[in-house]
Amino acid sequence: MEFEEFDIVLCRTQIAELRKYTKSMTVLVAEDYPVLQKSLENIFSSLFLEVAVASDGVEALQLYKNKTADKKSYDIVFSDIAMPNMDGVKLTKRIKEINPNQIIIIFSAHQDSNYLLELINLDVRRFILKPISLKNLLDELLLTCRAIYDEKNLSNIIMLDKNISYHKNERKLFINESQSRLSSNEELILELFIRNINQTVSNEEITNYLYLNGIDIESDNVRKTVYKLRKKLPESLIQNTHSIGYSIKTIAF
Repeated sequence: MEFEEFDIVLCRTQIAELRKYTKSMTVLVAEDYPVLQKSLENIFSSLFLEVAVASDGVEALQLYKNKTADKKSYDIVFSDIAMPNMDGVKLTKRIKEINPNQIIIIFSAHQDSNYLLELINLDVRRFILKPISLKNLLDELLLTCRAIYDEKNLSNIIMLDKNISYHKNERKLFINESQSRLSSNEELILELFIRNINQTVSNEEITNYLYLNGIDIESDNVRKTVYKLRKKLPESLIQNTHSIGYSIKTIAF
């Protein structure tokens, strides 16, 4: 048995967190042991948009080539080391020849230690030890999938706090995955603050920015709008420097 017994109820929090990042991702799993293969497929199918499964390296490589032929890619490739026809090390080499940046996670038993240095030299940095525990698997997935998600969305999504994100292209604010409704003025002011992280923005600068975006507003109304915006966010996020202006001092990713 290469999958430890687990209580999925105890992992609900991790799974809920993971689904924020994985729901649009695709993965390829190369594992020859049928019981483990099926267990992984069941778990991954509840997390990822698409799960492709192979029983050896040859089959996995063909699936990978088919994907790239359609000008698509897998976000993550999972592979056992010891497999018939083509092992995980050779599979990794062939995949890296096609896409040097492919993220690969290796399932490794203690007896596979001789292969680890070779895999590290192939720029594989992620290993999950067999027998696989669900907690370790979810911990690794959370780290990896969050990094992939952030890289994909870095140009558009700004994390203002752990559970607060601002989508620049859409000018939308999300708190705990729920959209927080902002007025047009609030959207523009928040956008200006984010463009000037760690810098103080004066009332005059806010007024001018709104004017450039077709909104003519008096200074007193700027203060009222900023006050309303601050009420929708954690108290300390937008800081007020008396008689100078406002700023967002830090962004916590």
